[in-house]
Amino acid sequence: MQQRAVVAMAIGALMGLIPARSARAQERAQETVGRVTLAEALSLFAQHNLELRIARADAREAVGLARQSAAYPNPTVSVTHETLGGGAADYTETYFNLSQRFEWPWLAAARRTAASRMGDALGARVAADSVRLVFEVKRAFIEAAAAERMRDALEEATALVRRTEGQATARAANGDLSEYGLRRLRVERARYEIDLAAATLALRATRRTLTSLILPDSPRELAPLKLPDAEPLGIALEDVLSAARVNRPELVAAASWTAAAQGARRAARAERLPVPTLTAGYKDQSDGLTGAFLGVALPLPLFDRNDAAVAARDAAVRSAEARQLLVARQINNDVRRAHDAYVAARERANLMRTDLVDDTDALLRIARVAYEEGEMTLVELFDAVDAFRVAHVIATAAIADLWVGYYDLERAVGAPLDALSTEEER
Repeated sequence: MQQRAVVAMAIGALMGLIPARSARAQERAQETVGRVTLAEALSLFAQHNLELRIARADAREAVGLARQSAAYPNPTVSVTHETLGGGAADYTETYFNLSQRFEWPWLAAARRTAASRMGDALGARVAADSVRLVFEVKRAFIEAAAAERMRDALEEATALVRRTEGQATARAANGDLSEYGLRRLRVERARYEIDLAAATLALRATRRTLTSLILPDSPRELAPLKLPDAEPLGIALEDVLSAARVNRPELVAAASWTAAAQGARRAARAERLPVPTLTAGYKDQSDGLTGAFLGVALPLPLFDRNDAAVAARDAAVRSAEARQLLVARQINNDVRRAHDAYVAARERANLMRTDLVDDTDALLRIARVAYEEGEMTLVELFDAVDAFRVAHVIATAAIADLWVGYYDLERAVGAPLDALSTEEER
């Protein structure tokens, strides 16, 4: 008896801590949630995402440095004046010099090629980051919408348990329900209230994740308008593999890095040939003699044949070529994994195409009426409520997994999948 009293006191204290208002009522009262469609979320992401800003700025910085490294050398202007004394009169000479380092055309072309292809690689890297971040936005959107639907289903089940507890209290006072049944109902309500609070926290977390991706400076949370109702079609593996070989930015980046490394190697080999510096000037002497002069300077490759730089560029080319093959294999595996996951998600979603949720909703209504009329036990009512909750959770999870799998396959391909033929059409 003492243990039962302690349990009853604990449940009563717990129930006193649970707010009377529903989670949606609190949300409406606070008015801190803004609704966005997926298209609006992606538009806000393109304008405000901080990671995308960083990636674009880093790419612009690297492209600028690469282009600067291939810039043609500037000419040099110098003026010298000499005064010689010791004789009958001082003697002066003044020189006006213009020097220019003339790079061989093939050396300049190799450097420009390396810089240009490096810029292509960095641009492709930004595109790859954009594809990845777009998928993160879509996944966050789906997860937030699914979390809200699960929370709503749990809230509906919790509301029924609350209402049942109120009715059970009156029945217990009339002797129609045992003290054990009433306490068992209070334990069940406490469980549902705790689960509802956890689901509300999870919903808030998914909304904050979505908000941080699309509008990090927003004073309020942003939430999806709704979970997509339509169902994406099946896509053949051969189609997505072919599309990935064309669209994945990582492949473009890897090929561009290889081309840039090859250009840098050609430049290193060209630098073995000495680059001349031509000088043109004008000389003015105090004795009245003046005239123009020309000169050329040519370094002698006695101690530095640029062998180490050529060897380093050779190694860089081999590394870039191997990395290009590795990236192609990784993308192939990524597409296959994403396609397998999407096919599995479609199979799970097909199981949910039945009237499982509608049947469970009807079952819950029947159970509630039967319990109120005394034709169903409390345990049977709990079973119906739990079946209602589980059905909504697994149905929502199946839809969410399907769309996340679709968007993940889209990320693996590197382009929208709408234009690809479907398995049903083949």
